[in-house]
Amino acid sequence: MKKYLIAMAAATAAGGALAQSSVTLFGVVDASVVYTRGSGDGSAHKTQLGNSGNMFSRLGFRGTEDLGGGLSASFWLEMGLQNDSGTGFPSNSNNQASGNGTPGVMSFNRRSTVSLAGPFGEVRLGRDYVPAFWNTAIFDPFGTGGGIGANQIYFSGLGGLVAPTGTRASNSIGYFLPANLGGFYGQVMYAMGENDSTSVLAGTKVSNKRDGQHTGARFGYQSGGLNVAIATGRTRYVSGDLRVTNLGAAYTFDASLMNLKLTSELYKESKGTTDAKGVLIGFQLPIGPGEIKASYARYKLEPVNAVREPTTSKLAIGYVHNLSKRTAVYGTIARISNKNGAAQALAGAITMPNRSSSGMEFGMRHMF
Repeated sequence: MKKYLIAMAAATAAGGALAQSSVTLFGVVDASVVYTRGSGDGSAHKTQLGNSGNMFSRLGFRGTEDLGGGLSASFWLEMGLQNDSGTGFPSNSNNQASGNGTPGVMSFNRRSTVSLAGPFGEVRLGRDYVPAFWNTAIFDPFGTGGGIGANQIYFSGLGGLVAPTGTRASNSIGYFLPANLGGFYGQVMYAMGENDSTSVLAGTKVSNKRDGQHTGARFGYQSGGLNVAIATGRTRYVSGDLRVTNLGAAYTFDASLMNLKLTSELYKESKGTTDAKGVLIGFQLPIGPGEIKASYARYKLEPVNAVREPTTSKLAIGYVHNLSKRTAVYGTIARISNKNGAAQALAGAITMPNRSSSGMEFGMRHMF
């Protein structure tokens, strides 16, 4: 019996050596006190405890198994958190409004993928970021945070936060180029809406079998301090396709200019008969254990045959002070200006058309 147990232990150890694996629990918990206000008759202000002011709060599990021969298999399950209230975010099952989940539930809405990687690159299956979102996330000085400094183009755009495929797509097949291409990188994606061949719009005979189908691609180059990428995506809808194209660029100077990083993004999109354009410029400047960051964004809607084109501009400046590699405190102030009938406001506030909205937030972020 003893010899049998020793043999079993040896076999188990040999198997582990051939296929080493690891699983990691990770996340972010971010909370902030936020004050925002609007202007004009009928405007409103609000004080609230928010979440995700610096980085979106999340909880996730990821793991990788070494398959040998340069191959590896991985999984990634990540959910968004609203830690100010202990609730979560719903996912979307079919890249259409009909697939939206119940608000407040916890789901692996941020990412849910299994993948195979090797010298050929990486293939991912599941719910993942669409290629065009990466430029918005990477080339905005405020990153992927949801605070008052966050990207105005993304939060108010046709293809941004509220669009089913503005950030992620479900039922996707993605491919990423390998990392050894001399600074070149890229991604392509195809995602399915999963309507059957007889599907029609409710109350009509109009076929919508292709609704929710998404195709996208992103290609870039990074070398030294330069990083530039172009991305595009299209989601099909009978009511009018959603198309997003953006170009992002950043340059990080050396220590002689205090490692200053300049960022920019050009953005063009359309949904049905409405077009839109946006531009963002910004910078990040390391200061001791912290960082100053600022951005200016301008976004304009262009409805067909419209007399006026609603336009919104946003200026934001913030400071992040790192208490450690995982913990930081931060503060941000921001102001939105509207014209031509636009009435965008910072989170929680209500402002009148052609008026402004301003606010401030102070928060703490911990990563694990």
